[in-house]
Amino acid sequence: MSVEDSKPTDEGPATQKQYKTMSVEDSKPTDEEPATQKQYKTMSVEESKPTDEEPATKKVKTGFEDHTLNISEAIMKGDEKDSFQDLLGLSVSTMQGIGPKATEVAEHLGLKTVQDLAEYKYFLWARSIKTLSETETEGGRLEGSMMNVDKMVDKAYETKTLHQLVTAPVAALQGVSEAAGRLLCGLGVNTVDDLASFKYCRWAEAIAVASQHENEGTEADRKVERMEKKLEIVE
Repeated sequence: MSVEDSKPTDEGPATQKQYKTMSVEDSKPTDEEPATQKQYKTMSVEESKPTDEEPATKKVKTGFEDHTLNISEAIMKGDEKDSFQDLLGLSVSTMQGIGPKATEVAEHLGLKTVQDLAEYKYFLWARSIKTLSETETEGGRLEGSMMNVDKMVDKAYETKTLHQLVTAPVAALQGVSEAAGRLLCGLGVNTVDDLASFKYCRWAEAIAVASQHENEGTEADRKVERMEKKLEIVE
């Protein structure tokens, strides 16, 4: 009876061996069941390969690809791709010719960035004096004239002609101390004329002016901006 009872019947549950056989069969994938781990990995490798339908990575168009202007002789090589607006915030050392020592001197004068150079008060004063001196006639001042630059120069220079001011030491400018004058001398600036012609300030000023008339962003960005302006006009 023990031997007979051990044999499976049609009604009885599957034996351990039958159960294992079913488990093996069940583990095989069917058309309805998802792929096994091995099949999934194979698909992952295949899917990771680029296909002909996948678009290649494209560079974003700026709209400036055909432009040719540059200021490569004024700024360091690593900054040549920057916009005029970006250049304004960079250190004065971005200017070609301003090395570590000159950078330190400039910083002592409060000139840390390109924008600082562009807006250096004493440079602007010196340049205006020099520019106006080109229009001055010797002995041509009329009696009763109120014209003066007394707030630009020290007391001792208030009665000088514009031509005389141009050749005066840079310390003749009101507010430039003897110490600052010596620092400027370290940059090759000895006279008002030297400061008016100081190329780094002139370059920086030109960059600042150009930055105010420079388009920004990508071509797509500017297209959106143009559309927004048109909508503003319609409204």
